[in-house]
Amino acid sequence: MTDPQTPSPSEQSDADDVEWHACPKCDTQPGSPCRSRSGAVTSAYHTRRFTLVPRLKKALRVPTPADRGPGQPWRPGTPPPAPIDSDLPSADIRIGYARCSTLGQELDSQLDALGKHGIPRDKIFSEKISTRVRVRPKFEEALRTAREVKAHAPHCRVIFTMYEMKRLGRDAAELTTLADHLTAHGLILEMLAGPLPGIYDPIGPGKLLFAFFAAMAVISSAPIKQGCDLGGQVNDTVFDLAA
Repeated sequence: MTDPQTPSPSEQSDADDVEWHACPKCDTQPGSPCRSRSGAVTSAYHTRRFTLVPRLKKALRVPTPADRGPGQPWRPGTPPPAPIDSDLPSADIRIGYARCSTLGQELDSQLDALGKHGIPRDKIFSEKISTRVRVRPKFEEALRTAREVKAHAPHCRVIFTMYEMKRLGRDAAELTTLADHLTAHGLILEMLAGPLPGIYDPIGPGKLLFAFFAAMAVISSAPIKQGCDLGGQVNDTVFDLAA
């Protein structure tokens, strides 16, 4: 019996090359796709993983192939889900989120804007929370609600809505984590104001914004030499959207 042959480089896909490595972000081991914290397969490989492949270092995004089941809970060998019945009634369901960083800041303007956009008050989650606190309870509750709604109504568009982009995340890491989460669960992002108002579908026309988040994560995680002290320590730049 002859030994199995290793595929030649020309036969290797981007996904095969990426999955040769473990993922430093989600701790996925070689041979399987990246996963979100909920255990779902992400729609794209984490940046820190695909940049381990020399020819992909400058790529903004490496999508997860359909045969790996992006957006679905990781189940080795599970066939792709059945397509959604196109005859089912569809609707847009919005979950709103509002945030400010200090007790002295007001939330009413954000809440009013979300309410005027047709989001019921019981579907708007809000909190005043310091930028030093990494876990945002109401933010997590809003995402959990959006996931549950999508799970019960997969034929509907579930839209995670907030007033402006800086309410999304306070640094590039949070933005990238949120982008991966929305993508993995089939959720859509909407911003009402700020520099990028509109609806962004991570698997549709809005995917460029999610690629932008991934690019920001690469830039913010790369040390930029601004000056060295006498001990030779390099200072890193800090990316912050906390205001």
